[in-house]
Amino acid sequence: MTAVRRRRAPLVLLTVSAFAVCSGADAGRTDTLRVALWAGGYELDVESRVVRAYEEANPGTRVLLESAPTGYEERLLTSIAAGHPPDVYLMDAPDIPTFVDRGLALDLSPYLQGIGFDPDLVFPQVLEAFARGDALFALPKDFTPMVIYVNRNVAAAAGVEAPGASGWSWDQFADAVRSATHDEDGDGRPEIYGFDFPRNLYQWVPFVWSAGGDILAGDGRRASGAMDAPKALSAYRFLTGLVREGLTPGAQFLQQGDPAREARFASGGQAFLLSGHWTLRVFRDMVEDGTLDLDVAPVPHAPDQDRATTVLYASGWAVPPNASDRRKAIHLAAFLASPTAQRIRARSGLAISSRTDVAADMAALDETGIERAFLELVAGARMTWGARIRDFRRVEALAVEIMDRHLLEGVPLEDAARDVALRIDDELRRGIRP
Repeated sequence: MTAVRRRRAPLVLLTVSAFAVCSGADAGRTDTLRVALWAGGYELDVESRVVRAYEEANPGTRVLLESAPTGYEERLLTSIAAGHPPDVYLMDAPDIPTFVDRGLALDLSPYLQGIGFDPDLVFPQVLEAFARGDALFALPKDFTPMVIYVNRNVAAAAGVEAPGASGWSWDQFADAVRSATHDEDGDGRPEIYGFDFPRNLYQWVPFVWSAGGDILAGDGRRASGAMDAPKALSAYRFLTGLVREGLTPGAQFLQQGDPAREARFASGGQAFLLSGHWTLRVFRDMVEDGTLDLDVAPVPHAPDQDRATTVLYASGWAVPPNASDRRKAIHLAAFLASPTAQRIRARSGLAISSRTDVAADMAALDETGIERAFLELVAGARMTWGARIRDFRRVEALAVEIMDRHLLEGVPLEDAARDVALRIDDELRRGIRP
């Protein structure tokens, strides 16, 4: 996936040139620039096309894509500290505080006019994630909100109509999930589930926000009073209630992360799926050939709220302050964030362009209306807390215990949330800072 990276494992490093090293296209090149990123597979192919466009526009320059799909942050920190940084690197939203607070990302604001970068053409929530006051530490690449995908064939068979951008309450969503869940043979294991359980904080935080609550308080300095507060608890009760009622795959999927959920949804075994734009590429061919009738809807909101607040995850191109040639590095970063690069990338379907004009153009070209539906959900969205809190993944790792302990061990939600919130408070006091 692009805007949200998968969890880390031992380091694997891939170095890919846009052209073969021994090809004639490399002959006579005098400049080599290095770009660090975490892309793999299809996404790496897309970035190679972007790099190829840069090389064609800048004869005599060769660009290497150095991809570490796992262990990315650790390798990047080491390379910058050791004085051998890449010229440009991709910064994920949860990595922003780590690199910015430690002075490992160049403030690009003095160069914006010279490189033709117009901040007014970037979605404001995305731009804000990489800004600190007037400083800007990365040029936004792309982003995604979390949404509810709807298998309209399954929903229609259950007599359910998705609400579109108008939204739905928890009660309405629960009724829809209940109607779609179908146990034909009565063995207690439905052939069709209504929903998949959002185990991880990055998935369930919009439910807390859409209850009018939050996970951190005091400008991000503590979790107690927020993650264990009544509004947050109401979100946990709603989600765990779906599990207890048998409307989602059972507790055996919790610690495994339910790896079959996308396939189950696409094959008609699930009505609603919580995910980001990166999943759209998985479904695109099925949508185009008519085997999957897909819709996009907002995350549901608590009954006392008017609308949902979803979460955004973004990435951007940064330049280390000790880049070997700052001018060339900034020039490359500008191209990687340019309309040309954004359009190449947007056609891949992995994420939404950070530029409002490119995103609008892509939505206009999409005959399915799905891209337009995504854009309609951006206005009320918030950037992840990870863009402000250093080492936020430690918060995520603890927060997952709240509903796990309740469902797997029978711990009351109030007790589990209070314990986790206090442990996160301790982590915040010991070094995680907004």
